[in-house]
Amino acid sequence: MSTRVDIFSGFLGSGKTTLIKKLIDERLSNEKVVIIENEFGEVGIDGSILRKSNMEVKEITAGCICCTINQDFKQAVEEVIDKFKPDRIIIEPSGVGKLSEILKTLRVSDLKNKITLNMIITVVDVLKYKMYISNFDEFYRNQIVNSNTIILSRTQDAESKQIEEVMADISKINSKSVITTTPWNKLSSQKIIEIAKQSRKIPIEEQVNLIKKPQGISGLMRHKEAHHHDHHADESFSTWGIETPKIFNKQSLINKLQLIGDNKDYGTVLRAKGIVEVDESQWIQFDYVPNEIKVVSTTPDYTGRLCIIGSNLNKENIKNLFLK
Repeated sequence: MSTRVDIFSGFLGSGKTTLIKKLIDERLSNEKVVIIENEFGEVGIDGSILRKSNMEVKEITAGCICCTINQDFKQAVEEVIDKFKPDRIIIEPSGVGKLSEILKTLRVSDLKNKITLNMIITVVDVLKYKMYISNFDEFYRNQIVNSNTIILSRTQDAESKQIEEVMADISKINSKSVITTTPWNKLSSQKIIEIAKQSRKIPIEEQVNLIKKPQGISGLMRHKEAHHHDHHADESFSTWGIETPKIFNKQSLINKLQLIGDNKDYGTVLRAKGIVEVDESQWIQFDYVPNEIKVVSTTPDYTGRLCIIGSNLNKENIKNLFLK
């Protein structure tokens, strides 16, 4: 049975160790976990913090994992597997490391049969993102490009507009990664792990359990099919979906849902569904079909999501309605 390997990448001071400790304390304490910790320097600080969680910690302090000691790193992984036979290995490379080189080392033939790459996370400090991407583009971009999941840290200290800008920029660098914008203290470790274990970004319509042909429109489909037998649902219907950290006003959101049903400037809206944060740090899940809106309280999710299905949708008008 292969050992699961999780990688927590991220630039200097982004909060990698804090995140790892949260996951261990809340969710992974019952597993046999070994942490391979790499400090860029002579003295390992984070390793001593993690040892307080009663985890086995193997430190590599001679240099950066991906720059000077690839062979030492490979040997460290093999040694950990042989000596401890762990359920999970957590690798925390130096913040100035290239994630692509770490992945390359883990995928060599004699290692890939012993391990299963599981979570590949990059932690991004939303407050320092622009400074780091401007001055350390090569390292920073490499970490983002090679991750399955980007977890933004310190979002509780940032303005919504700043989070949206960072999120949009990261999406241009890596469009397939899941981006978590909700502050960690509002998310359970189980939720973080569930999201991070995804190997790809799930389309919005799948995330909120929507289907291409929503309930309640079968009659419309039959009418179309009677005249155009060669048409498919994709030709008759379109979707608009987005992930956003925006905090909505609950009543204002309900008013907007009512508006899209009454105003043809948005097209013919047949279904709308989403999970978003509203006033006072509360989260809601909403579900709209013509003449009916349901709103219920829910637990925080990794970021807000909205999806709309209909025909002849004016996507620009819809975007402006909900996001401006």
